[in-house]
Amino acid sequence: MQTICLSSSMRFAALIRETIARGDDIGLEVLFPNLDFDIAKEDLDEATLRWLCEDEFAAITRADALYVLNPGGYIGTLVKIEIGYALGKGKPVYFSEAANAIELDCLCSGILPLHDLADFLEINT
Repeated sequence: MQTICLSSSMRFAALIRETIARGDDIGLEVLFPNLDFDIAKEDLDEATLRWLCEDEFAAITRADALYVLNPGGYIGTLVKIEIGYALGKGKPVYFSEAANAIELDCLCSGILPLHDLADFLEINT
């Protein structure tokens, strides 16, 4: 089974859950560690944030590609770090939408709209 690691702002948690379910429906494993971790960003300490990042890095390492779920083109700071990590690991990075920022869009292997997620199975074979 092919695997993608999903990267997105937690402000899109409902859409993240939908994407994981959609992946299950099409035979694509979608990783998003700590989805149920519930602590406000302002309440995070450095050790906890580092632990969360390391979990995401491990998922990226395990996956065939990174899929950035970025409604409206939004990509936050931690997602940018995850993009850099994925590229450093030689993983392709796909966005659900263009970021409309040249410094991010130039790092993208392609735009793969959420409704076309099944296309990943064809792209990465």
